[in-house]
Amino acid sequence: MRITVNLSLTLLCALGMIPISLAASGKGNPEAGQKLYRESCQNCHGPTGKGDSDMAAYLTPPPANLTAKATQAKTDVQLRKVILEGRPGTAMTGYEGAFEEAQLADLIAYIRSLTS
Repeated sequence: MRITVNLSLTLLCALGMIPISLAASGKGNPEAGQKLYRESCQNCHGPTGKGDSDMAAYLTPPPANLTAKATQAKTDVQLRKVILEGRPGTAMTGYEGAFEEAQLADLIAYIRSLTS
């Protein structure tokens, strides 16, 4: 599994889909990410990321619990893909073009800081 993730990350870098500097650092600023989260994600995923916003009751399927082990087990590349492309069959729309690479790293760092 680890080899597959590293190979995928290497391939995405080679294709220019992820800047090498971002992929290598794997870092982001969770405080800056929190601001982005509040602006773009909180309406559905809720203030604590548990998918329990007021709007969640009206969404089928409900928004993902970002604090769940399954979500936290995803690689940064997987989280980035969901953020950019969305999730078909859900209310999760893609945010392609909405964030710069550094902002994506910040948002992912904030998601990583969420715990159940």
